[in-house]
Amino acid sequence: MESEFDRALQVLQRYISPVNARSVLMRTLQQHGLSRENLAREDLRRCADNLRRAITLFVDAAQKDAALRDIRELCGGASDGMDVSILQISAESDVGKARAEARRICDALGANPFVMQKVATIVSELARNMVLYADGGLIEIGPGGTVRRRLVVQATDHGPGIPNLTEIMSGRYKSRTGLGRGLLGTKRLADHFDISTGNGGTRIVAEVTI
Repeated sequence: MESEFDRALQVLQRYISPVNARSVLMRTLQQHGLSRENLAREDLRRCADNLRRAITLFVDAAQKDAALRDIRELCGGASDGMDVSILQISAESDVGKARAEARRICDALGANPFVMQKVATIVSELARNMVLYADGGLIEIGPGGTVRRRLVVQATDHGPGIPNLTEIMSGRYKSRTGLGRGLLGTKRLADHFDISTGNGGTRIVAEVTI
């Protein structure tokens, strides 16, 4: 029977060399304290961020969307029968595209105009912060939740991190560029908000109940 390790390796090898694929996967397992022999589907969900980051480093732009979709399916696909939309953010023009995609997904899920506006604003703020402070990143938008349906927005970048996060989230930080207002506003709009940041980048998850 095919192991989860072999299955993950096959997905990576569709897009990157066998040597790089094995290196990425082994390093990811090591970082999470996992064993290839006992790797389970649930373990792969924990590895999703690492594998997505590897894809953005090694895969050219023409294949990136397909590769990210395959990683998402490998590590646990979206619910509600809808694919997660994965957007590469690198310039100001991408902010508007991300906002439009957020509205499209909200409409497909039957969200009311108020929810649609909240989600579009969250996506706009996170995408703009990526462009201004982290030289771009990835935004994922898709359905989630079990008991109550939610729209989940995940923003991941490889920027320098946010050194004054506590001050920003408390509302005490005053910024002429608007970083504090954007993050704090996003948290207030979301029904669930989580942020982790450090030298390797920042990951933000915002969820809005539909």
